This record gives sequence, C-alpha cells and structure tokens, in this order.
Amino acid sequence: MKVFSSMEFGEIQVLKVNNKEYFEATRSAEILGYTNPRDAILRYCNEDGVEFFDVMISAGKRKDNSEIIKCVSKKFIDEGNLYRLIVRSKKKEANKFERWVMEDVLPTIRSHKAYIQEDLAYEIINNPKVTIDLAKSLLMEKEKVEKLQNIISMNKPYVKIGETVGECSDAISIGAYAKLLNSMGMDIGRTRLFDWLRVNGYLMNQGRETQPKQIYIDKGLFKTRLFAVNTNHGTEFRITTYITGKGQEYFTKILQGGYRDEKNIKYI
Repeated sequence: MKVFSSMEFGEIQVLKVNNKEYFEATRSAEILGYTNPRDAILRYCNEDGVEFFDVMISAGKRKDNSEIIKCVSKKFIDEGNLYRLIVRSKKKEANKFERWVMEDVLPTIRSHKAYIQEDLAYEIINNPKVTIDLAKSLLMEKEKVEKLQNIISMNKPYVKIGETVGECSDAISIGAYAKLLNSMGMDIGRTRLFDWLRVNGYLMNQGRETQPKQIYIDKGLFKTRLFAVNTNHGTEFRITTYITGKGQEYFTKILQGGYRDEKNIKYI
C-alpha cells in the first residue's frame, strides 16, 4: 500500500493487487466533492470493480510511545471506477485530480520508483540536511513496514476469502484483536478470546458458526460480514464476526482488569 499526498487534494491510499491498482473509495469520492461518498460509490461504480481489503494502519501511540497498529477493512475501487466518479463529479478540480492520478500517481506505482513531491525534490537537491532527514525517515519507515508485514503474515488466516458483502469500517477480526491484546502485554490468544466471549455471553453457537448475540450487535460492539466461498459442493455463505472500535475499547477496559473465564462480568 502507498499513501500519495498532494497539497491540493490531501492524502489517498492506493493498493496494487495482482498488477491492478485500487484507490481508497470513500476518500476518492470526498476529494471529488461528493457530499454522500457511500451513495456515489453505489450509484456510479461497477460492482465488480469494488473490493474490500484488510489494511494495517497506525491508531496512535501508547504511553510508552510505542505505536498502536490496527487492522481495518476498507473499501477500494479500481481505476475504471475512479474515472467513473471523476466524469460525474461536479467539482471543477476533478480534471486536475484526474491529471494528478494519470500523470503522477499511476506512473509512480507502475515504474516502482519512490514517490517524492516536486518541492521536496528541490529541497533534497539544495539542502543536504533535508537529505539526511529524509534518509532517517526512510529508515524508520522501512522498520515500520517490516513490523506491519509481520503483523499481516500473522493475520493471513483472517484475511477475507471470496466475495465480501457489507462494510466493516473500523472493525477487526477476533484473531487480529487477540494479537492486538498480546501487543499490549495481555496473555490471551485467539482460541481463549473466543472461549472468553462465549463463556461471558457475548457470542453464541449458531450451527457451525460462532456469532455475536443480536443485543451486542445492536449496542455496536460487533459487526458481521457475509462471505461467498467456492467449494467442491458449490458456493457456500459464511459469516465472520468482527469487533468494532467501540467493542475494542469496551473489551480492552474489561480485560485490562485481568483475564477471567468466569461469568461474573457486568455487561453493558
């Protein structure tokens, strides 16, 4: 994933998957002046060019200044859908945005070169201190990317499979949340976290699936996503449970008091 920045348009995330570029959907619509980005994407974008990808983002810092990394599911659109939004945009800067994407962003990705803004390039040439600072920043960024890649590798079992229906925004899988708790010094894995949520009444067994109780979905602690998975027996639909940002905050406060298996926890 690359984050491209422009003085005029701000930042936008771009992914390259299977040699195909995908642009952060909501952010693209916002840049193009759509007051209701979600509606614009539904209205103007072809469904087969809209994808959900799990991406790792920085969610702030802890008291010890270490970085908090969070896995979130984001909606991305392909190049064709981006142009559909550009064509229908009423914002006069839409053509400028298209030129920036076509002449700067895409060539940068496809040539595999570093992305450096023009004013920064000038400073690098004329100011040795900027070159040193940039080198330090790149080294820090390399270390950050390596950490993110390690987390992504650990989360491979929880990356989406097949076609996704629905949106999760800030929600993360229970497995990813267990790893987040581990990074905070809590000794609890995915299986024990599932057990804890079941024992304390947040999750229930629904056939072969483990799903959150509706009361806790309504309270905003969980979201679910439906996956279409191709099997030898045809297409099967499976439900995966995700913990929302509100749920992460809620459960973390409880679990920081000490990991417990008993049912004596006061619910919301």
